[in-house]
Amino acid sequence: MASEDALGKVKEVSEGIRETARTVRQNLEEGQPPGQAVAILRDVVREAPLPSLLVAFMLGLLIARR
Repeated sequence: MASEDALGKVKEVSEGIRETARTVRQNLEEGQPPGQAVAILRDVVREAPLPSLLVAFMLGLLIARR
């Protein structure tokens, strides 16, 4: 019975954390006007995450070699 209670608490806390993350993400997105460099970069990364990661890695290599 104690393990069922613990599992229920974990699920409850987990859902609370997910809801908080959703709220924070939504508020951050609403607070930024579209067209800014950060908004454009965020949209590009969401559409193509692997190519964006490759570009970031290559830029990191270029900067590190200097």
